[in-house]
Amino acid sequence: MFKLLVTCLLLATASSFPTYQTEGGCTAVSRAQCGTDKDDSCLKCGDSSAYDCEYCCPGCIQQSKGEYKWCQCSKGPPSPPPGKDTWDNYRVAGMDVISVTGGQIKTDYSKVVVMLHGGGGSGTDYEVQYRLGWFGNTSGIKYVFPTSPNHLWYISFKNGCGLVGDCAYNMSSIHESADRVATLLEHEKALVGGDSSNMYLAGFSEGAQLTSYMQLAKLDYALGGTIVMDGYPLPPLCDMPGATPEAAKKNATYTGQDMNWMIYHGEADPIFPVDDTMGAYHDIFDVLGINSTLKVDHVEPGMSHTLIQKEFTTMVDFIRG
Repeated sequence: MFKLLVTCLLLATASSFPTYQTEGGCTAVSRAQCGTDKDDSCLKCGDSSAYDCEYCCPGCIQQSKGEYKWCQCSKGPPSPPPGKDTWDNYRVAGMDVISVTGGQIKTDYSKVVVMLHGGGGSGTDYEVQYRLGWFGNTSGIKYVFPTSPNHLWYISFKNGCGLVGDCAYNMSSIHESADRVATLLEHEKALVGGDSSNMYLAGFSEGAQLTSYMQLAKLDYALGGTIVMDGYPLPPLCDMPGATPEAAKKNATYTGQDMNWMIYHGEADPIFPVDDTMGAYHDIFDVLGINSTLKVDHVEPGMSHTLIQKEFTTMVDFIRG
């Protein structure tokens, strides 16, 4: 219990990194300094090789060859390519939203996937994976990429607040983001016949943290699927391990057996350590009695705090069932 609460506190403050240089030349920058080449695209450097970038700037994809890891970035926000799919831009709940629907008719879809960006990022970040072809066959699916008004899904504090993990967060900021995402889900659900089983919520890093929060501590119904990609559980979820089932369920808004979960995490994630993160989720699912809802429970060997094509292939397969 002590370890989990401390971990919850420490991981709350993991959205920024110090600037330093490793021997081989990798220089970490702040989010405000992020650029488009290897000299200004790394948020966290490692020391396992002559050039080792563990965590890339938003909009950049980690590449690797042998022992070397670096970032491949788009030259500014990529514009949607012309072709077979239909793009749209709109605003919901104070958020700028980008969407892409498979095919030439923007209303021709049966499933909606809302994808939340990482901390400091934006909805345009997912255009990088789209341009790389990682979404595969998009027919029948609408992907929705909102941008949080301040590019964060929550505000955290570095205040040494002790054992109570909740005090590391501005809880109001979590509630406000959850309200915005819930409004967006309702907006999209109405466009797909009002059936929540056709709705999916996915997220990376901070977006993954809010994703698991939404299904267990905000919504009162099951989504078609909940997809968590490298994100530690937020309060009150991270307070559930070690609690009684009765106490844990009092902090949950939904624990139905009709949920469907995909959790995908990097074995070498330096931001949210794999044992702490996956252990916390397993304990949460145990105490809530929802183990049968975890359909994809995967740790990717050697993967850092990043997104990879194999992960997207798994996600698309999960969505298509």
